[in-house]
Amino acid sequence: MTAAYLDLSEKELHQRADQAYEIYRSCKVCPHACEVDRTNGETGFCGQEDTLHISSSVQHFGEEPPLVGSNGVGNLFVTACNLRCDYCQNYQISQEWSEKTKGTKSETEESYQKTASAMLRLQEDGVHFIGWVSPSHVVPGLLKSLSLAREKGLRLPIIYNTNSYDAIETLKLLEGVVDIYLPDLKYADHEMARQLSHIKSYPEFSRQAALEMFRQVGPLSIDDDGLAKKGVLVRHLVLPGQLTSTWETLCFVALEMSASVPLSLMSQYRPVHKASSTLDRAITRDEYDQAIAWANELGFESLFLQSLESKVHNLPDFSSPNNPFPLDSTRNSLNV
Repeated sequence: MTAAYLDLSEKELHQRADQAYEIYRSCKVCPHACEVDRTNGETGFCGQEDTLHISSSVQHFGEEPPLVGSNGVGNLFVTACNLRCDYCQNYQISQEWSEKTKGTKSETEESYQKTASAMLRLQEDGVHFIGWVSPSHVVPGLLKSLSLAREKGLRLPIIYNTNSYDAIETLKLLEGVVDIYLPDLKYADHEMARQLSHIKSYPEFSRQAALEMFRQVGPLSIDDDGLAKKGVLVRHLVLPGQLTSTWETLCFVALEMSASVPLSLMSQYRPVHKASSTLDRAITRDEYDQAIAWANELGFESLFLQSLESKVHNLPDFSSPNNPFPLDSTRNSLNV
């Protein structure tokens, strides 16, 4: 496989990273558009300045089969998030991270060097891809790190693993850089997004973002070895009692993107962290079967499913950053 960014000159990739970094000066990296100067220690919704904090960098086997292959994804789990999901399974790093203070310029540059080194180490471990997990609020820092890693020999394709609360102008800077987009389209309802993830206008922003990703790379294509090459794979987490949102989300993907976009229907919801009484249970077999039936009715050409029999779905524990997935194995998925 050939990473898209290798078609750019080192100079062009570096310039792209510098262009993205300028957004930090009046931050509109994500749809919150806080307009704080993160280069001067100010922070907005995500609580992050321009220093890049990676909570964990691991060889991960818990993604869909075309992303896992035989050697897994080299995932960088980014600290903090631009959502505040009450039920977040990664809450230890997305919401309970320690408050950071503004680092010096040299410390910020060092954070980019460390992230570049982490990507190169994962490449040496034999992973198929580098995955940026929850990257929406730190794209400039990740581009800076990628530019440094590429100069030192990084050649692996990039997976952009996102909650879909992404700004279009930021995504445009990733065109020709990201090979595979992995958006999780969470909600079709404004009020649900506000109540459960404490954000505004999620349906509009997430759908615009998904359409931009699709414009850049099209539906996911897979090589003869079963590994992803390029494109979009959409995820949707089925929530208990929220099937209307599931139906509307699936209709959007099938009818406004394409039924050729592979769909990953996730059944792994568990009432963790601050899950409210309305979401105090796992989904039922009937709920999941209904979601699958709708996906088939809408003509999705490829589905990835999870087994409901798994009791924990391998919930991560980021108190052990070097091994947050001690029971890691390939996702219980299949093509339909």
